Amino acid sequence: MLLAIACPVQASVETELEEGIGRVAAEAFIAQRGRMSQPILDEWLADLGAQLVAETPRHDLDYRFIILDTPEANGFALPGGWVFVTAGLLETIDSEDELAAVLAHELAHLVDRDFQRTAARTALWYGVSEVLRNNDREDWLPLVHGAALVNTLRHSRRQESQADDVGARIAWRAGYDPRALGDFLGNEASWSYLETVFATHPHPAKRIERVKATVTQLRRNDPESAVAVARSLASRGRRTAAIDILSAPLPGAETERLALLEELERRSPEAGPSEDDFVGLREAAREGLEESGDLLQRAAGEDESERQRAWRRLRAFWGDQDVRRALLGAQAIDPELGDMRYLVLVAQAADLMRRTAQGANLIARSLHMHEATLADVRRAREELMTLRVPAGDLESLERYADQLADVSRDVAAEPPGEQLARLAGDYHDAARMTAPLLLELLAAGRGDPLGDLVFSRFLLLEAQVRALTERIKDLDGRAGPLAAARWRAAIVLLRTRLNIAGIRPGADRDALLALTARRTRTDVSTARDAWDESDGLGDAALGLVQERAVKTGAVFGSDLRAMYVVLRLNLVEAEEARRSEANRGS
Repeated sequence: MLLAIACPVQASVETELEEGIGRVAAEAFIAQRGRMSQPILDEWLADLGAQLVAETPRHDLDYRFIILDTPEANGFALPGGWVFVTAGLLETIDSEDELAAVLAHELAHLVDRDFQRTAARTALWYGVSEVLRNNDREDWLPLVHGAALVNTLRHSRRQESQADDVGARIAWRAGYDPRALGDFLGNEASWSYLETVFATHPHPAKRIERVKATVTQLRRNDPESAVAVARSLASRGRRTAAIDILSAPLPGAETERLALLEELERRSPEAGPSEDDFVGLREAAREGLEESGDLLQRAAGEDESERQRAWRRLRAFWGDQDVRRALLGAQAIDPELGDMRYLVLVAQAADLMRRTAQGANLIARSLHMHEATLADVRRAREELMTLRVPAGDLESLERYADQLADVSRDVAAEPPGEQLARLAGDYHDAARMTAPLLLELLAAGRGDPLGDLVFSRFLLLEAQVRALTERIKDLDGRAGPLAAARWRAAIVLLRTRLNIAGIRPGADRDALLALTARRTRTDVSTARDAWDESDGLGDAALGLVQERAVKTGAVFGSDLRAMYVVLRLNLVEAEEARRSEANRGS
């Protein structure tokens, strides 16, 4: 009887301790990295998280889902139910299933209580925090907490593999395709340097194979959930993926499988315009599109060598062994606790190393986005040159051709290669100056042969850290506007491509409205009114996002990135729905 009473009490105490550690750690992490908070993204993340949490076996935590304002594509969890994703992750995923798979993986760490083993060392770091508070140095707290967090974030390869398996089951029961984790891991644009140097994760190829094997087992053992996943995929425009889930018999749910498969493959013949009623761009519109395309092609060719130089400098950053060692040290700080000044200096130097990596990631993302915009403009231009629409849509088609021409001219007018190459090199230089400082400090904590951290040596290192802090602050200030220009161009292009999707022959207006309403967090009637009152589907979607966006006032603010994330996913889903419709009709 006593045992029956003691167990829940002990579990409650452990949960309270976990929540206390997680709360302090999360607040420090947000203070250090910054939070990207936009209602349209926060609501989407919270709703998706709630669906996943409902399928976890652990309900003694108050789960919170937070977006960090950093460019690397990553996700992680902290004790007490805190789940973080980065802005960079949202900007690179190609489906909601990818995000669900990442979140489910992180929830699995919380379900398996993987953080309890690090609680003791984490508590020691927070003892240092109390010393800082008692000495009126609370301005140093975020940095010291950040240093403490790396102990919390580390997991073994065995734990990561277990989280992949448990996370796949959570995502599956919530109606999402866990195999999308493989799409994310194999996406070059989503590659994160910080994730790569943090070498506790198994190789991506092994993770992908493991998740696929888990899904095969789930499909066999839980056929009803397989049908539910297929239905969920279809509702989000992923009809081809849904049919793939239903491709083989499902003993135990075969009737449901066949009924849904028939529903997905059914095609109602509709009377539409005859071939003679379709028209293409008139000469004047074609000439304007060709002229802007030629201008963009010349500008891209002239900028090619500078962009290649930028990529070379970024590869040099990622391949620099001293920088790599220092970043690994910043990810795994565990010095001997003793001198408060020493610990704070270690935390500051580690923060600078992470900021140089974040800056390099932002430059890489901007460079990738610029090159993707170039490719997408060319594809959209080629499509418009051959696209034929009902005569009633000709005016809209030519208006979208003018929009695309404007995008081409804007991108051609601001080739970013030289600036990106310079910034990539400057971040590398800053990292090379910061790396030896951090490595020296880490070595000092383990009994460095250079001797104890005497006061004169401490002052010299502190001065160098302060100088580098100002240098990196200047680099971040230069990188922001340059990145913002790339995002703005991409947003305008996404708007135009969504406009074109709305008038493409065979486009299912109701399906496009449903997808747009879901992505902009509104209802179908509101989306329909916005489309009717605007110049096209893309203008309607952008307007709906702008209405919800909280203006930050920053050059590279979260409002800009929220528009990009929502429009990009809307277009991805619309294009996938179109391909599925084309396959069904062929």
